[in-house]
Amino acid sequence: MTEISVVIPTYNRKQLLNKVLNSLSNQSYDKKKYEIIIIDDGSSDGTEILVKNFIKKSKINTKYFKQNNNGPASARNLGIKR
Repeated sequence: MTEISVVIPTYNRKQLLNKVLNSLSNQSYDKKKYEIIIIDDGSSDGTEILVKNFIKKSKINTKYFKQNNNGPASARNLGIKR
């Protein structure tokens, strides 16, 4: 059962996102109790490849959504809806 949703809006911050995802993976909290929702706001730096590779190897329920660049507020709102 998901108790916590971590919403991550991102735009062309692949390196920082990689650090965040690694940190979330190393949490001692039960991985079955939280999910990661990533909203890619039209990145062009390889973010999509990074996230898809993370999803393949991770045991954390991770959802990825990509939208046209609409700004951080739009990305946060989409994350909350999902």
